[in-house]
Amino acid sequence: MINEIICRIGAGAGFAGDRIDPAVALAASGQVDTVALECLAERTLLPALKARAADPNAGFDTRLKRRLTPLLPAAHATGCRIVSNLGQANPRAAGRAIAKLAAELGCTGLKVAAVHGDDVMDRREHIAWDKPIEGGLVGAHAYIGAAVLSQALEEGASVVVAGRVADSALFAAPALRRLDGSAHALAGAVAVGHLLECSGQLSGGNFAPAGGAMLSAQDYAGLGFPLADVRADGTAEIRLLDGAPGILTPETATLQLLYEVHNPARYITPDVILDFSGVRFELTGHNRIRMSGVRGHGAPKTLKVAGFMELPGWIADCEIGFAGTGALDRARRAAETLRLRLADWTDDDVAIDLVGVDSILRAGSPAMTAAPPEVRVHVSARCADAEAAQVVEDEIYAMTLSGPAGGCSVRSERRPRIEVVDGYILASLVQPRIEWSQAP
Repeated sequence: MINEIICRIGAGAGFAGDRIDPAVALAASGQVDTVALECLAERTLLPALKARAADPNAGFDTRLKRRLTPLLPAAHATGCRIVSNLGQANPRAAGRAIAKLAAELGCTGLKVAAVHGDDVMDRREHIAWDKPIEGGLVGAHAYIGAAVLSQALEEGASVVVAGRVADSALFAAPALRRLDGSAHALAGAVAVGHLLECSGQLSGGNFAPAGGAMLSAQDYAGLGFPLADVRADGTAEIRLLDGAPGILTPETATLQLLYEVHNPARYITPDVILDFSGVRFELTGHNRIRMSGVRGHGAPKTLKVAGFMELPGWIADCEIGFAGTGALDRARRAAETLRLRLADWTDDDVAIDLVGVDSILRAGSPAMTAAPPEVRVHVSARCADAEAAQVVEDEIYAMTLSGPAGGCSVRSERRPRIEVVDGYILASLVQPRIEWSQAP
């Protein structure tokens, strides 16, 4: 067939702590040849970098064993491959850990490809940063594309584990070398990756149907994750497993398509610059849609880099709760008191708000029509040092003795100031590599 299905890819995870049972269901179904797990956000790289610095065998996702223990046997039984960025800051150590785990689980002969080379700290002088680097640069990782992941799969990998790759690349990799070579086929495959990368967000999670009923709690608890049947021209049918609860429609697909996209006509990925302006979603059945019309405009010459700055000072983030009669009035009085006690902090360095009243919408919050039964006062402050952060925390605790009545349930956190900064590096300066491990 001219435009045959070239791969069937399942969404196994959309963030580090995502559920594992939908991925196991996809791998065990026999309906996908690959399950991709997107488990890496920008900030989650930082603790991995620190773990790697302390131990050369650490620095990968600490959930790796818990996630793969049920998934590896299911995938091994059906011949389903696994692609993931569980490697975080140390994909090579992750690859060795996966091979060891596979042997313990009886998945003999399983080949693991660890993709590394996204760490570009040794080339930081070649990175064009969006703003000046302040404090200390503790890490710099380039977003790499699907080509090296695809190479690993073509060379027989059962599991491909990487670090900082583009989310969409995880899902596009199985299709990459089987596309028909037409101008926009790659764009379609990468767009499928962008749709699947947030798992349940495509299939009814985080979705409020216009004029319709939400899913039930039971449906949300067992929400099915999507899979895509990708064709050689980059078009795809995206669906759920039969009987899996969810809402997969042109509406949910459109919302996910625009997720984190600033310019739909020019969405830049390492593999191709995507143009979503002509995309079409056609409902072809229950929880089943067809995607077509994505166009591509070549690969960018530079790759995005996520840098991590450790800035001087600390962040204090604290809360205190008030409940019962007059909770809102008492919480407002506590907030006013804290503003007076923290008057030495500038408005740019301290934020005080009421959770449930104006914490998210701030000035745009609608007027209260009824007094809430409980409210939390939230304080977040940039502090010069750990001692200043302790002062903020102490002021929250002081509210329990020297503030409005009923202050309780204090939560406090003090942490170093870390900021993510974006940069760009020439793609030619980033050369990903593969390190192999195998379960005996």
